[in-house]
Parts: sequence; structure tokens; C-alpha cells
Amino acid sequence: MSKIIQVADIHFGTENPRAIAAFEATLDALEPDAIAVCGDLTQRGKREEFEAAREWLDTFSIPKLVVAGNHDTPLLNLYERVVSPFDRHDRFFDEFSEPVHLDNAVLTGINTARGWQTRKNWAEGSVNLDDLDGAISAGDETPGKTAFLICHHPFLSPPDAPMRTSTRRGRRASRRLAKSGFRYLLTGHVHVPSVTVVDHEDDAYIAVSAGTLSTRLRANPASFNLIDISGENCAVTIFNLHGDRFVPLKPHVLTPDFEMKETHLSAD
Repeated sequence: MSKIIQVADIHFGTENPRAIAAFEATLDALEPDAIAVCGDLTQRGKREEFEAAREWLDTFSIPKLVVAGNHDTPLLNLYERVVSPFDRHDRFFDEFSEPVHLDNAVLTGINTARGWQTRKNWAEGSVNLDDLDGAISAGDETPGKTAFLICHHPFLSPPDAPMRTSTRRGRRASRRLAKSGFRYLLTGHVHVPSVTVVDHEDDAYIAVSAGTLSTRLRANPASFNLIDISGENCAVTIFNLHGDRFVPLKPHVLTPDFEMKETHLSAD
């Protein structure tokens, strides 16, 4: 009933033209119902990078949900990074910030990126728990639909990712998400795909990380994810770039009670 494409870290400015072309061709064949963009559409937050990203997204005539990433702030303008880090991003993508409602799913986004922080690594994520509660409330208003939360940074570092992440209030956010009606967290940032069942005592959700369509690879080819909830179960298929085309890997089939043999992460 619903097929969702998950992409992240396209990084226009350092995008991979071969991956972009192959993605467009593959999308035509898959006929998805929506696209979730999990941040970092640009490399340095330049106007021309946002223009290229918007022109690219406009070629897809299906609903889109776009959230910001840490690269979507003006890298070289410290004043703007502090005072108005996401003004430029919002001018180009604000119309894609509202929840997307499909036949049997709802996609809702929050911003976990920050223009600056009182810690050394500004690229790391930070969860505003009020924003999270607002997104959870919005998801609760659509009973009977599978709820997906979209953001850039994983709440908890994916166990197999080559780059470890540290998201402020990530563990508290993870607990709240597990206790909510949401069953999927779609993120980017680490540039490698992963599918993980995150367990919190008697509650759980699926954390799905997307790869990158840029040249900034980390131990994995350029990739994107297809999330298919057409049937009783959910199938997450990772597509890796081989040559000039994307090739699907064996799907991760996820049952509503998380009984399939997937990677589990105990978060308590």
C-alpha cells in the first residue's frame, strides 16, 4: 500500500553524478509513494548548492519530507551559523517540512542539527524533547497508520557504523520513541545503511540509517533505502551502487512484533 524512498547525505557540492543519475533511473522503476530526505542535501550550505538540491527534488512528482542536516548551515559564515543557521534551508524546503500522509503511513520530521553548540564537534546531533513530543503527538492523531519519524542524526549510534555518533538527549529520545506509537526512525549522517531493532525493556522501534549519494563514502558504496509496507510486514531493501546502476540487497523483513532475526541493540 505504501513504498517510501529514504535518502540522506546527498551533499550537493560533492554529489556523485553517477549515483544521482542511477538513482533517478531506479526511482522510475520502483514507483514509490513518497521520499524521505534525512538531511545534508548540501555540502557547505551555499545558495547554489541549495538551488541544485531544490531543482533535483522538483524532478520527482511525489510527496517529499525534508529535514535539515548539520551541513545545511552556512559553513563559512559564522554569524549566520549562530544567529540564523537554517534560514537558507527553510527558504528552499519549508514546504516539504509538513507531515506526509500516505494510505497506511505518516511521515513526520524534526531537526536534530544545530548551527553551533557548546561542544567541540558541532556536527553532532541534539534532540529537542519538546519537538519530539510534538511529533509524537502528531503521529498519535493518525491511528491505524504506521508512523515514521524522520531526522538527520541517529538517536543511538548504529552498532555497525564506522563513524560513532553522540546525540545529545539521544537516549532519552530513544526511550520516548520506543514508548510511543512510532515504529520507525529514519536517519542519515553516518553515510552507511543499517537496520537495527532498538530495544527498551518491553518496548522497541526500528532504526533505519541511509547511506549517501555523494562522493564522501565510508566503507560502503553510494546507496539508498526502499521501505515497503505494502503487506502485513515491512521490507527494508538497501540499494547499493554497482557501476552505473543500483542493485538491491536481500530485504530486511520486519514483522510487527520484531521477531525476525535482525540486529538488536539493547538501549537500557
